[in-house]
This record gives sequence, structure tokens and C-alpha cells, in this order.
Amino acid sequence: MRRLAFLAAVAGALWLAPGALASGWCGSGELTTNRPDIVTGRPVHTVVVVPADGADNFQTSAGQIADDVASLSAWWVGQDPTRVPRFDLATFGGATCLDISFMRLREPASALTDASVAFNTIVNEIDTAGLGDEYRKVLAYYDGPSVEANVCGVGGGSFTGPGVAIVIPAGCPGVPTDTVAAHELLHSFGAVPAGAPHACPGDSGHPCDSTTDILYPYTQGEPLSQKVLDYGRDDYYGHSGSWIDIQDSLWLRHLDTPQEPLALTLSGAGTVTSDVPGVDCTASCTTQWDQGSTVNLSAAPTATSRFVRWQGSCLAQGTCLLTLDAAKPVAAVFGPLTIPVKTSVVGRGRVRCSPACSTHFAAGRQLTLVAVPAKGWRFARWTGSCKGTVTICRPATDFTVAARATFRR
Repeated sequence: MRRLAFLAAVAGALWLAPGALASGWCGSGELTTNRPDIVTGRPVHTVVVVPADGADNFQTSAGQIADDVASLSAWWVGQDPTRVPRFDLATFGGATCLDISFMRLREPASALTDASVAFNTIVNEIDTAGLGDEYRKVLAYYDGPSVEANVCGVGGGSFTGPGVAIVIPAGCPGVPTDTVAAHELLHSFGAVPAGAPHACPGDSGHPCDSTTDILYPYTQGEPLSQKVLDYGRDDYYGHSGSWIDIQDSLWLRHLDTPQEPLALTLSGAGTVTSDVPGVDCTASCTTQWDQGSTVNLSAAPTATSRFVRWQGSCLAQGTCLLTLDAAKPVAAVFGPLTIPVKTSVVGRGRVRCSPACSTHFAAGRQLTLVAVPAKGWRFARWTGSCKGTVTICRPATDFTVAARATFRR
């Protein structure tokens, strides 16, 4: 987003911008990593970025981000009551608020010679720090000097993958940063997509059918409240065309459909995580998801356990792929690395083990038990870990094996 010639009205617009009187950030501490996820689904993570030689004003910048996110979210719901961006949250004592990270660049401010260089530098360091990935987009506030005259921010990303939106407050003094954040965040979501009928000539990333559109390429400092999410709804949001629609973004929470519970039960020692942020459980847990969400669960044993199987809504042996179109109970079963194998007999005969039975048999290994009657006796039945009247038994070895062979004269 670029600013046009500065107008005297901008100062008033800034003061009246939505969120100007918000209460700031309720969090504390300055971390360079993501805090534990408490939001289910693909989130937008926020981060304060400073150049290598910049001052650390994290708490002030965090307050500005929190105010802007509150304003942006309220504006978005006002434009579309069915959707809102899903921002990354964290727990701070008894409060829940934005998860905001801090990142100091390895480059000084002088190395960021224009908007393109600044974008590439910040994106590369965000990737290196692990703050963004294919499931997590990033909204960054660059707390440094202007990188290019009248450039308020820069953003870009894929509709289905990574994306970064950067707000540069020093680039456009007097322009509301919540307006810039909304503009650049849409770029990180993949707007404007190919096929939009009102794309600007020579600039397909912006629509040019109305200066009120939040994605119009220039601003005169209007407050966010005067901006429209896709003027005419025919370019990038809520349209009826065949091209990509940002309203379908996986980074938007659905407000018009119910949340579905994913009830996870853990048996034994291990951890279950999801590919999409939301599940990271070492004990039984329940999370809520947008109806229709797709999530892939992975089970990881401890150093002294092994993953045995899934139960419930997922019966796969490896990862567990679920579509949460309804409540889905899932159980992850973990077992020991070794188990005791015990055999006994009633009557005259013996049980032959292959491989040899022991008190430290490798769990999961195939075991064959054969009931061998003594002379003048016959095999009658198995009980315990083996069942039936066939002399050969191959019991499951995930947990303790205790089999008894009964022989009759």
C-alpha cells in the first residue's frame, strides 16, 4: 500500500480510527518463538520486527498490534458477519490475548534499501526463526525507519500456503496502521487472485474500481471504517466467479457454522499432535474446530513406549486423517516396548514358543504358540490371550501375553 500526498484531514482520521481507544496488549514477556497453540485451525501469528541496530520498543509495538487486530477483526465482521481472521492466541496467567513474538533482524536498517528488499529480508528471517509455515501466516510490524518513501506496508502469499503481511508505520506517518494491516493481510491471503475483472492496469495485485476498496493501491489516510471489503463483491471476496475467493480462505474462522469437538483419549505414555495447529496433547483432551475442518493427527511414543493403534473415529495404523463434519471421538493407544510372555497348562502337555518366550519379549513382534499334548492326551482349548481349539495360536503382543493350554486324556 502506498500513500498519496499527505492531507490535513489525516490527523483527524487517525484519531477516529477504530481501535484508537482500545486497551492494548494483555500479554507479557518477550519471546522470539511461538507460544503453545490454543487456537485450532490455521492462524495468523503477529510479530514485532526491529532492525539489528534498532531500539527495542516491544511493549509499545505489541499494544499497537493488539489495538489494530481488535479494530481489524471488528471491521471484518462488519463487512462479513460469517467470517473473521483467525489470530494466534496465547494464555497469560488468567488472560487470553494475542501471541506476539519479537524478532531482531541480522541486518541494520540501512540494508533495507527499498520495500522489496525489506519484504524479502523479513520473510527470510521469519522462515529461519520458524514463526511462519504452511499453516501459519504472519502479520509483522516493522519498528524501524521508512524503507521507501510513502510505502505504508507490503505483503504477499499463497491462497493455500505461507503468507506474510508487513506494516511499516514510519513509511506513512499519519496513516492508520489498522487500515494498512487489513490491506496487507489480504495480500498474504492471496488477494487479488488472477481472474479479478477490475484489477488495475499494470498492477494485477490491486483492484481499481473504487478508491474505497481496502485493496485500492493508494491511500489518503482514510480510517478503516471508511473502507470496503471488495467493492461490489466481484473481484476477490464473496464473488460468484470461478476464480479464487478469499472468503474461502482457511485462515478465516467461520461464524455461521457450529464448532465440532474432537475428543481425544490417550491410553499409555505418548503425545498426539496435529498438522494444523490445535492439538498437542500428552493426556486426554478435547478441542473445538470449525465444522468441516480437516486435521491429520500423529502419535509419538516416549523413549520407553511404542504407539499401538488408533481407536474410535480413526482406525488407521499411521497418521489419522479426520474431517470434522461432526463430533469425532478418537483414542490413541500406547504400550510398552517389552512385555512378559507367560504360558501355562492344565493336564499333560506343553506350550512351544517361537521365538522363545521370555519376560522381556519385544512388543509387537510376531509370536507363535503351539500346544503340544503328552502321549495319551489331546489338546482341548486355549484360554487367556489365546482362544479356540486350534493348536496353533498367534496372539497380539502389544501388551502382556498370558496363555493357558488345556489338555484332556
